[in-house]
Amino acid sequence: MDMENKPLRGRESFKGSSAASEDNVPTVLSLQLAVAEGPDRLPADKNTQEVLCGKLRVLEADLTKITTLIAEFSAHLVSISSEERTIFITFKTFEEIWKFTTYNKMGFLRHSLESLLLDQEFWLNTLDHEDSGIEVSIKEENLNLMYKGFLMQEGSFFGSCTVNQMFDSSTSGSDLYLEKGDIALFEPPFLGSGWTVLSLADGSRGTKPRPALEPVIPFHEWFLKSCPESILVGSGKECCDLPFQIAVGICEAVKAYDGNGPDELSFEAGDHIIILGLLVNCFEWFMGKLERTGDTGLIKTSLVKATDSLYQMRSF
Repeated sequence: MDMENKPLRGRESFKGSSAASEDNVPTVLSLQLAVAEGPDRLPADKNTQEVLCGKLRVLEADLTKITTLIAEFSAHLVSISSEERTIFITFKTFEEIWKFTTYNKMGFLRHSLESLLLDQEFWLNTLDHEDSGIEVSIKEENLNLMYKGFLMQEGSFFGSCTVNQMFDSSTSGSDLYLEKGDIALFEPPFLGSGWTVLSLADGSRGTKPRPALEPVIPFHEWFLKSCPESILVGSGKECCDLPFQIAVGICEAVKAYDGNGPDELSFEAGDHIIILGLLVNCFEWFMGKLERTGDTGLIKTSLVKATDSLYQMRSF
């Protein structure tokens, strides 16, 4: 069996996602290494790649250093294949995947592997090649499948509806309607039951055999799971009319407001407010900094509107 495609047993998978069956969820992720050169980061010649293989053979003989390095990026070493220039790692929680993904996208993983594997002699021999270094290739599809597998095992997670859909209501006489892009708390089926959903807009609950959904990205998952339900679930009214479900950047106050306590920010109409952390559309409050004064505090989301410097949070 291919190590990277070793399955992870789980419950019913996501409809409309790449996780079509619990049998195809991998438990091991491969980091494919290669020496790259030039501004286009093209693979170096065979002899240079052999130097990298030799460095990996040294690590295979003593895994202490590479085990420690991988742990610093919230992952766990499984093994090394020096001939394939591949490091195999695994994760134990979705939080570890979030942290690892963040470190990798920021370039920390690549730079750390370069420091570990490429010595001074290598750098002296490649001074004629600008931007030489190590490229780390990851199968994003496998990483996403691992992430989804952990969410299924945990029992509930935040997801975004991929289509407009109705849910049988368990809290009122009318069905629960969620639009495409709405974020809600989903719980997978248990013992033959359907999926259950908690609307963040008003706390309504519903069920559906196979909802069309996609989990939010790992950072959003961590952020939403860390919020208390009193903040997470709204009163049924849309808190603000922003173009994004989750936003970062700068918004503008639509009217003046005098804070009712030391934690609330006071501001004037037209003031620009820098979002600290995230602004979630259905949350009643967010943390912000007044650009004009530098004061920070809580702001009602219903009192702000979008600016050209407001963006949808996608990265990490």
